Amino acid sequence: MQQQIAIQDQIPNNHCYGCGSENELGLQIKSYWQSESQASCMFEPSHHHCAGPTHFLNGGIISTIIDCHCVCMAIAKGYQMRGKEVGCGEPVWFATGGLNVSFLKPVAIDSPVTLNAVIVDASKKKIVLECELISKGEVCCRAEVIAVKVPNSWFAPNNG
Repeated sequence: MQQQIAIQDQIPNNHCYGCGSENELGLQIKSYWQSESQASCMFEPSHHHCAGPTHFLNGGIISTIIDCHCVCMAIAKGYQMRGKEVGCGEPVWFATGGLNVSFLKPVAIDSPVTLNAVIVDASKKKIVLECELISKGEVCCRAEVIAVKVPNSWFAPNNG
């Protein structure tokens, strides 16, 4: 069986703090397809990712990993809709158009978390995803992410 390459490791020039394989100081999340529209990611929190209470994962980190997992899925889906492998041909970029996270339970910092996301709607310009964060066997967060297509010029410096 061939080992799957993480979606993030196929996206060129990605320096994002949460998902960029080219950001050595970032979170370095890795997402893997489970089916054509579903992907999962396991994230191992570090103690410095804590909230005020040091035994819980910070909500901003939670939001970041959910956002990055889903936007990377959208980028990969964008390549797929063009009939291309991720990273081949003209770059495809999506960015966060909406992020709605429901924090259902505190997330323990001493255990890995699993993100399971599914693409619920996809068009050339917008991809809608739903994601669950699972910790210690319980759904702790649910989210909807809207990823919007951005032009390649968006990626250029000084294009604010």
